[in-house]
Amino acid sequence: VGTGGRRLSSDRGAPSADDPRLTHVSLYAEPFDAVVPVTHRLAESAEVPLAELAKDPWIGPYPGNPCHDVVVLACESAGFQPRLEHSSDDFRAVVALASADAGVALVPRSALRGMDLTGVVVRPVDGVAPTRRVFASVRRGAEEHPLIRPVLQALGEAATRA
Repeated sequence: VGTGGRRLSSDRGAPSADDPRLTHVSLYAEPFDAVVPVTHRLAESAEVPLAELAKDPWIGPYPGNPCHDVVVLACESAGFQPRLEHSSDDFRAVVALASADAGVALVPRSALRGMDLTGVVVRPVDGVAPTRRVFASVRRGAEEHPLIRPVLQALGEAATRA
């Protein structure tokens, strides 16, 4: 997903889709949703414009995590650098911090399933939603190997069920 030629997805550091050495098998893509404390000024909004969160403290994954790149790139595309005051690669901790009014966050939609969301509201992002793309990559030609093909097939089936 992109806006103005900029990608808002987590594959920014990955080998390109046209890398001749690899075959990419797409598993799924999902949007990130805004997670804000129930007391936040945008908690009643149907959708959250990211630019409206520019002055808020942020909670997000650590640098090096592809989801960190999605958050930073989405904020940059909205015209600001997020002020990351708290970091965790555990989205339960991110949501718990938001529920304690420690900041706002962007969290992949599937990470929120089954999570205790007491104290927060989850809203879609207004406009182009930041997206993470999950795929498996194998050496070109290896995708039909008898040991690799069933693994790729099982990954695809698991992604479809999720």
